[in-house]
Amino acid sequence: MYYMKRKGIIFDFNGTLLWDTQLHNRAWDNFLKNHGFSLSDEEKHQRIHGRLNSDILKDLFESKLTREEIERYALEKEYEYQRLCKEIDEFSLAEGVIELFNKLKEQDIPFVIATASGIENVEFYIRELELNKWFKKEHIVYNDGSMRGKPLPDLFLRAMDILGIEGEDTIIFEDSISGIRAAEAAGAGKVIIVDSNSGEYNSWVDKYTIITHFHQIDYEWFNK
Repeated sequence: MYYMKRKGIIFDFNGTLLWDTQLHNRAWDNFLKNHGFSLSDEEKHQRIHGRLNSDILKDLFESKLTREEIERYALEKEYEYQRLCKEIDEFSLAEGVIELFNKLKEQDIPFVIATASGIENVEFYIRELELNKWFKKEHIVYNDGSMRGKPLPDLFLRAMDILGIEGEDTIIFEDSISGIRAAEAAGAGKVIIVDSNSGEYNSWVDKYTIITHFHQIDYEWFNK
């Protein structure tokens, strides 16, 4: 048996629990091509990963879009992403995630999701990945239009409110640069970086634990 000093866990979703970065990259590539843009993988890593679609689109189009255009373009990109997801033979959570969820449930350790995804993708994930086995819908904090996106801490602060705990009592799992900065801004007691896509984490390599798969988790980390 292990005992956890931290009182709750917040998981980012895309690139953390679901290793779908390349699918998002392909969906963005298709969207960008249709609208006369092109970004390298590094540019996508810096300008897209972990951010709200509304912020991404304002950046790409230099704030020249109406609210209706932003909503339409965001859905265009996400429906393309969902189409690509459905082409995969085994669309599933990252290896080791379900085992982790089950262990956390056994130990009565609360955990929630905080994602920049919109409701269209959250409902897709609930349906396709059966997230309702581990999460009530109200325990999935998503981009509902009322919060600022990462690297600002709003999503994580909302998740902490749901858990009923302070930042210092929280462990956050993240993969994106903007998400790590948001976790820091939220005052997370511990950040675990999930390197699902060979990311560049030089700024944090001496500060946070970095894992490349969930079987690397040592539950003693949660006691520190």
